[in-house]
Amino acid sequence: MQLTNIGNKNITSLEILEQINFFRKQEGNRAELKHYDLLKIIRDEFEEEIGQGKISESFYKNSQNKEQPMFELTTAQAKQVLVRESKFVRKAIIKKLEELENKPMTIQEIMIQTLKEQEKLNFRMDSIESKVDNEIRVDHGEQRKIQRAVGTRVYQRMDIENNHDNKKSMFQSLYRDLKNRFGVASYRDIKRKDLTNVLEYISTWIEPAELRSA
Repeated sequence: MQLTNIGNKNITSLEILEQINFFRKQEGNRAELKHYDLLKIIRDEFEEEIGQGKISESFYKNSQNKEQPMFELTTAQAKQVLVRESKFVRKAIIKKLEELENKPMTIQEIMIQTLKEQEKLNFRMDSIESKVDNEIRVDHGEQRKIQRAVGTRVYQRMDIENNHDNKKSMFQSLYRDLKNRFGVASYRDIKRKDLTNVLEYISTWIEPAELRSA
């Protein structure tokens, strides 16, 4: 049995669960701990730390490709969770954790850990982008008016520039111009501005920006 999260000495609740059930079986204990029960233990044990944001819930995808919660703990926190296990299980896993703490990383292990961290970052970014997309699709009358106005100007720009292959970059450029003009951090904030001023400004987009500035 090997613990895999060795890059920053953090252990996932899934890895802790695997170790607990492995050594429970060795001990002759047929009671298998379920992940949702382990999460209850972690939430109870670290209620204060979770409330303060010192320990954050993360997510993984199960065999059905459904998003499920999990925690990443330091080795010290993992040992604290194990207090509720039998002496046999506790001593066996603590020994594994101490080996983990003292084990130097190979180049391959560093690369694996880096890829895992990148996957987590990508997953979080995808979740954020999906959330933003869903917010933009909410039925806001003013929002839709702005979207239609921008779309109209994009197609006018395409005809003027005789370029029908770069629609996406035009949308991005015009929205960036709109955000800069009205001092907002993101597109969904534009709806909070005065609609008349926004639509009037969009109407100046008939010519390409480089022609208007000439």
